[in-house]
Amino acid sequence: MRLPPFLDHPPLPVPRGQRALWQEAVLSLVMVFAAACVSYVLMQSGFPSPEALSILFVLPVLAAAIFLDLRLALVTVALSVITYNLVLLPPFWTFDLTNPQALAKIVVLLIVTLVVSALTTRLRRITGESQARENVLRGLYQLNQDLVGKTTVAQVQAASEACLSALTTVPCQIWYKDVPVDDPLLSEAAQEGASAGAGQELAPHDPRLILPLIDGEKTLGVLVFTPQDRVPFPVELYPPSLLPTLAAQVANALSRAALAEAHEQQARQADRERFMSAMLSSLSHDFKTPLVGIVGALEALEGRVDSEARDIVADGLAEALRLNRYVVNLVEISRLEAGVRPRSEPLHIRDAISGVLRTLRPLIGRQKFRITVEAGFPLLNLNASLFDLVLLNLIENALKYGPAEGEITIDARVTSDSVEIDVDDEGAGIPPPLREPVFTKFYRAVEGDRKIAGTGLGLYICREIVASYGGRIEAIDPPDGTGACMRVWLPEAATLRLATFEEETE
Repeated sequence: MRLPPFLDHPPLPVPRGQRALWQEAVLSLVMVFAAACVSYVLMQSGFPSPEALSILFVLPVLAAAIFLDLRLALVTVALSVITYNLVLLPPFWTFDLTNPQALAKIVVLLIVTLVVSALTTRLRRITGESQARENVLRGLYQLNQDLVGKTTVAQVQAASEACLSALTTVPCQIWYKDVPVDDPLLSEAAQEGASAGAGQELAPHDPRLILPLIDGEKTLGVLVFTPQDRVPFPVELYPPSLLPTLAAQVANALSRAALAEAHEQQARQADRERFMSAMLSSLSHDFKTPLVGIVGALEALEGRVDSEARDIVADGLAEALRLNRYVVNLVEISRLEAGVRPRSEPLHIRDAISGVLRTLRPLIGRQKFRITVEAGFPLLNLNASLFDLVLLNLIENALKYGPAEGEITIDARVTSDSVEIDVDDEGAGIPPPLREPVFTKFYRAVEGDRKIAGTGLGLYICREIVASYGGRIEAIDPPDGTGACMRVWLPEAATLRLATFEEETE
């Protein structure tokens, strides 16, 4: 039997499995025969104490218990006792148990050989278990040494593959997360979190050994040993706990590296956001004053020019107002991220919607609006400027991404412990996987999004403002199945329940 290449000290002087059982039986007979021959020669030479020669028949039993199969050790005990009776006890070459003295000697020899065999076998087992534990610790130490200083998943993966391949002399490959779906056995092992392949319950005839990489209760991937020439992986050469323990250590190292990478990525993202916030805050304040002057000048000029020039002035005013909205968004981001909480005041939902529509009038072409306010809808207790900014961003998005002649629906209603405001358009909609990312800062990944002017800040600002009042905003499935629907949920604390008004629809 081959030993693992990293086992410097095998648990047995001569490992089991190099010989067939019949070969070991022959060895047992040879050892007993040799003891009988030596005893006979000494007896013929006039050895003074034949009883002392009985120790020679203990030696084959001791050797068999150390080197051979346990069953053959017991057979050797029987052969030694029988041969001792034939060679050393009179009448010689006769198996006679009628002599009480001879019978006592045989019983004593039998007891001695059985005790020696049992003690040797136990010592052999203890030595093997101790060596197995040492091998586990040696393998863990070597793998741990190879993983020192590896901080990324790729580094841990490469170091682990190299170390385990060297330890076992069998090519090793680690599949981390991206387990190939075209290999059913790998996929099943990863899904079930169970070992597979050579000697395992799952696909025991597959020559590979597949071990799951489990960290806690999560399976990260699989560890695959692939012997060359499709020879089954020699599982029997290794202590039962060694390879699973090594796989667990690899899984733990991969998990730590993944956490370190995620932390580093978050730190870089935080640094980028701090830089962008500082830059945007500076730019917004630098732009705000001249923009106010430009808008004021264009508004004053709009009524003093002829009709031909008035269209040009109106276009310039619309673009200036759009740029001003971007600046307002940037200013409000700076305030929200600084933790500034503006003063709240009673706000009528219809007044807020009407004011926003007046602001967006230059953008409104042939789109139609359907506004419904449920009876009993309370006054809102919010900062008017911030809530106007929420409505402005939502309605502006509906105008930009909806069809030129589509309908935009604004629905305000009351629930048991909150109020809900939906803004629904008839555009292409938002795919479900993107309904959460669209609320992150600078996100503009919707198909066709980059062709439309914008900064990717509008929905992020909406979420931050609504969250500051204990509410939430989310993209939901539109009622009629087309377009995008944004729902603003505000808790009862953000309303004045005593002040309500009747249902209005237009």
